[in-house]
Amino acid sequence: MKKLLVLFVLCLSSASLLAAEPKEGVDYDAISPTPPPGTGTDVEVVEFFLYTCPHCKNLDPALQEWAAKQPENVKFQHMPAMFGGAANLHAKTYFALEVMGEEKRIHEAFFKAIHDQKRHMHKQKDIEAFLKENDVDLDKFRAAMNSFTVQTKANRAAALMRRYGIRSVPAIVVDGRYRIKNTPMILETTTTLIEKSLADRKQ
Repeated sequence: MKKLLVLFVLCLSSASLLAAEPKEGVDYDAISPTPPPGTGTDVEVVEFFLYTCPHCKNLDPALQEWAAKQPENVKFQHMPAMFGGAANLHAKTYFALEVMGEEKRIHEAFFKAIHDQKRHMHKQKDIEAFLKENDVDLDKFRAAMNSFTVQTKANRAAALMRRYGIRSVPAIVVDGRYRIKNTPMILETTTTLIEKSLADRKQ
């Protein structure tokens, strides 16, 4: 009887492991055309997000905690999506704050302003009012917004979206090869695909 019970538990454990294994086409997609495996030990992980996306806001705390626990070879980057209109304005705002070294301090507050405080951030004057309340130097912000650096970052974001086929957010891309879907297992899938990317390089 005990042997049967142990066998039953082992079967359940195996089934759970199989169920947790990410599946291509369900949990993630291989980006087409899929580039060859990278080299070295560094793996790039890019999260595409929108400040107006409630799913992005809800994911962000867990994502920040996950990113903080990653080894040095995992190069994590937020990438605001360029879907036009206010999304592009918010993306350029993020990049301007990044140039200023303020993006980490303001990131969570920006989410809260839109979703918790229900503030309309559709125009630059609305964003500047918010930034002023958060002690951001507006002269430096305006200069950054009009800079070649920010425009280059915005162009790169738009190009990566096309390359990776980003049509919804949040979406995480691992190693430029795998696009992870927004599922309850998004971070677990990300970890698995980082390991897979590194293993692929050894083959």
